[in-house]
Amino acid sequence: MGVGFAAGKTGVIPQSADKYFVSLLMNITMPCMVITSITAKEFNADLGMATVEIFVLGALFFVFTFAAGWLVCKKLLHVSPASDLGVYVFCFSSINNGFMGFPITQAVFGSDILYFVVLHNIMLNLYLFSAGPFVLAMGADRGHELSLRYIGKKLCNPTMIVSTLSVIMLLCGLKLPALAFDTLELIGSITVPLSMILVGVQLSGSNVARIIKNRHLFICSLIKMAAVPVLLFLAVNWLPIATGVKVALIFGGAFPAAVITAAIAEEEGRNYLLAAEIVALTTLLSVAVIPAASVFLTSYYSL
Repeated sequence: MGVGFAAGKTGVIPQSADKYFVSLLMNITMPCMVITSITAKEFNADLGMATVEIFVLGALFFVFTFAAGWLVCKKLLHVSPASDLGVYVFCFSSINNGFMGFPITQAVFGSDILYFVVLHNIMLNLYLFSAGPFVLAMGADRGHELSLRYIGKKLCNPTMIVSTLSVIMLLCGLKLPALAFDTLELIGSITVPLSMILVGVQLSGSNVARIIKNRHLFICSLIKMAAVPVLLFLAVNWLPIATGVKVALIFGGAFPAAVITAAIAEEEGRNYLLAAEIVALTTLLSVAVIPAASVFLTSYYSL
């Protein structure tokens, strides 16, 4: 990430290159990493039960983060103007467990935990593109009409398609040919360093000094990054579920707001610049939060 930040500041990697690197990651390298990591696993009864657990608790995860975001932004901070309430809550309740989550989880915990993060990401996408427009409309003048075509179109992206296909292959015991597996694994190995370099480049273009002057934005971001992982740990640690599911949910809370929230806000005619600033600040805070969560979870669960 530091290399990316330096490259962005010195112009070695211009800000205009950002969208091309994102396209490379989301459409090529990340799908390759996902399919090789998941199909290399062996399916059994315990994994089947854990799969059900992550889908159920993954849905409840976003119910929890939405409720927490509404309480923080509406009742505690009284954010203004009122039309921005939905943007604050939407960003607060989202997590970047795809673009950042996949490569970091793979690097820290390996493919066993990555499997659960991939399933959690499926639930994230369902939340972002189904409930997202309604959440963004909170405090605004007009609502949003539910469109199944809109939801279906947004869910049909390479990462979602490959994630679903990979899970189906795992359930059916299907394996890739050795040559195809090795090729895709080699391409997928680019994901971890490239994604972190890109995050550094994105941060190099952010005016952090201006962002933190927005009191509501700063406090909201700080609570999201510091309190949510702790509350999630207290909520799920005692549950009789698979350790991998616990780690995926708690670690998910340590990730910043999803990058896609700004694009969705712009598409819905909301304050997308505010969303982009929340993404930038929470990403900056994650530089401290993610390593701390990694060390704690690795030690606590003896991973």
